Amino acid sequence: MSNSNKIQLSTARTALSSLGVLALTLALAACGSTPSTQAPSSQTPAAQDSTPTFTYDGADHSWSSDGESTLQPLTITSGDNGLSYENWTSATNGWGPVERDRSNGDKNAGDGRTLSIGGVTFDKGFGAHSNSSMTFNLNGLCSTFTANVGVDDEVGSRGSVVFQVYADGTKLYDSGVMRGSDGAKALSVNVSGKKELKLVVTDAGDGMNYDHADWANTTLRGCTSGTSSAPAPIPTPGNVQYGGRLIISKGGTYSGNWESTTTGAAVLIQTSEPVIIENANIRGLGNLISGFGNRVTIRNVRGYGLNPNIAGRTVGKAVNAEEIKSLTVENSYFENTTGIYIRSFYGDPTKGDGIRILRNQFRNINGMRSDGAGGYTKDTAVVQALLFNAVRRVPGVEVAWNEIINEPGKSRTEETINLNGSSGTPDSPMKIHDNYIQGAYPVDPATTTSYPGGGILLGDGKVSNPLDNGYAWAYNNQIVGTTNHGLAIVGGVGNQIFNNRAVSSGRMPDGTRLPSVNVGIYVWDMYGAGSLPTPTFANNVMRDNVIGWTKVNSNGTTTNNATWLPACGLNGTVCSNNQNLGTITLEMEKAEWTRWQGKLASAGVKVGPR
Repeated sequence: MSNSNKIQLSTARTALSSLGVLALTLALAACGSTPSTQAPSSQTPAAQDSTPTFTYDGADHSWSSDGESTLQPLTITSGDNGLSYENWTSATNGWGPVERDRSNGDKNAGDGRTLSIGGVTFDKGFGAHSNSSMTFNLNGLCSTFTANVGVDDEVGSRGSVVFQVYADGTKLYDSGVMRGSDGAKALSVNVSGKKELKLVVTDAGDGMNYDHADWANTTLRGCTSGTSSAPAPIPTPGNVQYGGRLIISKGGTYSGNWESTTTGAAVLIQTSEPVIIENANIRGLGNLISGFGNRVTIRNVRGYGLNPNIAGRTVGKAVNAEEIKSLTVENSYFENTTGIYIRSFYGDPTKGDGIRILRNQFRNINGMRSDGAGGYTKDTAVVQALLFNAVRRVPGVEVAWNEIINEPGKSRTEETINLNGSSGTPDSPMKIHDNYIQGAYPVDPATTTSYPGGGILLGDGKVSNPLDNGYAWAYNNQIVGTTNHGLAIVGGVGNQIFNNRAVSSGRMPDGTRLPSVNVGIYVWDMYGAGSLPTPTFANNVMRDNVIGWTKVNSNGTTTNNATWLPACGLNGTVCSNNQNLGTITLEMEKAEWTRWQGKLASAGVKVGPR
């Protein structure tokens, strides 16, 4: 796609800044019952259903978080911390998934109602079922766990369960048998010094029918915050002796230090035979690694883009891969580049060909144009850290555990990860998970009022075939301070964004106000593709994300804009259980970095060069 086309799309996206948040009420259906609409309230008693119609069909509808949630320690701040904002390290449930801030409902995600026990409703907590467990990492930072427990009113007087609380393998609480006719029980458990909290619900020995169990107002109290620190720059390795350009015309493994002093690629690949580039340092005035029709693996590489000192030109791409047959980029570091660009895929997945971008570090994706004298102008190009362009119907794509950090004044990226006219398959969606993205700034961040900087954008571009755009999942990612938006769906079929965290304080790291901050997550049929004769906007999902997006007004007051969901309900598109954190501070942004470091340690993942 040409830059002119991308600029037109960017202009369309900036229109979001002038649009309000659409208030959306979703119809929530209980298992086996007629769908009904119920708005959450913590002030109005819930009416009990005297004739519940839940029926169990005898099939196994149990659920496990395996493959859906990843080890993620809690972000502990001083004082009290709501547990339902946090991801578990593992979870199981006897009927459908555990729901956040909703009752268990039926066997599908997002089909619960407001948590309600004995006629009293609760805004926060978990809706579970008998034969369930949820495990959380406490890291010894809290003194007390409190909750209200009971059988949810959606099953009337039926159901019988037992609630149990374990810490470091020892049972600290047992509710005894609780039934649908009982009111809530309050519990308070000492967890001082405990590393692991486990919440268990059993079926009380009489089977699982109607056992809808609520953990309401789950709170960790008396906590001390974990250690926060800002991302540190990675120094350029010293004493590197660079050679000239490397042109690869034959398959094999290549290690060394290469540099381009012209705008030609520092490493140019001119073969379709398998190539491995590893244990290398690369820098240049143009693209660092480039090629057409290649099968290439890049690992343990450090790459640095240099100002081309030609007026109007940008720094080069870290990797330019067009009509690729197979591409793996892993455990590498790239600084001051225009990211990884992938256009079209001609490989054979049955023979192991695919696209994998794993465990890399990126610093300062820079679309500013050179002034020709060692500096940059305010004129810019449209760039991303990772852009898929017309990469269609490709199974097995994975973008995971990458750390992407942009600094104001040193970078200029729009959407950090953009899938343009690209798709996985219905059976094998593209998976974008467990990435950390921080910052997406305009050239003049303190004065620019509208800017399309974002974290992850799915469904970009307009296509005629539904299989050509969509089938991508973005989950378990952390997005911090990316101005216009955190995560969004603007087109495509079968896209899903779930279990992500996106926060913005509305300020730069030094506290300066960011006027271009807009909305945390959005779902918008930007191209009108949902009304085409063959709709290419359909069956998308935005669910179970934790969002806090704060805008600092010119007078110093703040407003929060977590969601904008105008296309929810269009052609089967569903939005549910997205949580608003409220006002975000810089300290809360910094806590996300601590969370990321803990997450890497817990999962045993090393990002960047080894």
